[in-house]
Amino acid sequence: MPLKFSLLSSLIASLLMSAAFAETPAFFPKISGKDLNYKPWTAPADFPGDRTLVVVAFAREQQADVDTWTAGLGLNAPSNTLPWIEMPLINNPGWFMRWFINTGMRGGIPNKEVRSHVWTAYTDKKAFMQTCGMPSEKVIYALVVDRDGKIVAIEPGDYSKAAAERLAKAVQSGKSDSTRKN
Repeated sequence: MPLKFSLLSSLIASLLMSAAFAETPAFFPKISGKDLNYKPWTAPADFPGDRTLVVVAFAREQQADVDTWTAGLGLNAPSNTLPWIEMPLINNPGWFMRWFINTGMRGGIPNKEVRSHVWTAYTDKKAFMQTCGMPSEKVIYALVVDRDGKIVAIEPGDYSKAAAERLAKAVQSGKSDSTRKN
């Protein structure tokens, strides 16, 4: 009897927390750093578009998942007009490890234009994820974020045509003539 009560209590608490969390609007926290070309940025204010696609990953092993979005949307193509950022999210390891990680990533991306789209966020991962409404770091997330930090769309996991269409629609619905070039 106590085990059933405990399980039922846990289930009810989880459902209540999920419902409360779902009603809370997700916002992209203000954070600063440098892209892989050493250009300083502050997100979300410096995002390249009024609404920007931000692909967030949590581990090196997820790069292949991120690549499904860059390839699926043709983000690295010269003809791409969709504003985007790739954002590895890493707990802040201190200045030496930040330098080491950035140097390794920079060496792996020879194209200067592509490096300008990689904005590594060294921060409290758990707090960042909670603020953005990302419940797990086992999958990547593709978000559409405006310059005020409002997350207008979010899709978990690898690229899919349906998810891409939803995100592209979210980007386009807030598009104006003012976009920034990184």
